[in-house]
Amino acid sequence: MRARALIYFSLLGLGFLFVEMPLAQRFILFLGHPITALAVVLFAILLFSGLGSLTAPRWRLPAALGVLVALIAVYPLALPAVFDAALGLPLAARMAVALLLLAPLGVMMGVPFARGLALVEALAPGLTPWVWAINGCASVVSAILAVMAAISWGLSAVLWLGAACYLGALVAMARLPSRAGDAAPSA
Repeated sequence: MRARALIYFSLLGLGFLFVEMPLAQRFILFLGHPITALAVVLFAILLFSGLGSLTAPRWRLPAALGVLVALIAVYPLALPAVFDAALGLPLAARMAVALLLLAPLGVMMGVPFARGLALVEALAPGLTPWVWAINGCASVVSAILAVMAAISWGLSAVLWLGAACYLGALVAMARLPSRAGDAAPSA
């Protein structure tokens, strides 16, 4: 359980910023200014991931991660078409479009951490501080890795790396119960 939980939460930390950073970059041209794009993307991802955390008890972990991986994989393909169609709109309307585009992804990005944390607290409560720490460390490292990967391979590749991280998280927790109440706590 310990190794799987640490791998899971490190992959969540990597994946979150591997998704967030390229999206901020992609929205610059659509919203017209880097500061505006960063503010809108960070606001949307953080707000909707918080809302996703609220919905976490309703999700089975494999389903949530599967939906998230699928969404991330589709975004690099779908965003250019939406941007082309909405580019002529006023800034306020483009900001609203951006929020609508980021809402489903943000909600799904909030589910795995909350669901995984509930699972760890139920099965191995002593690991709780460690999973918080490993997630935070991985998030810091992923900011640097995302920039390096974007320079080397492009923004779409970084998004797909984010999807791969969430897929790896799914594999890491595959044999554990997907809901905290599905198994009795262990010492």
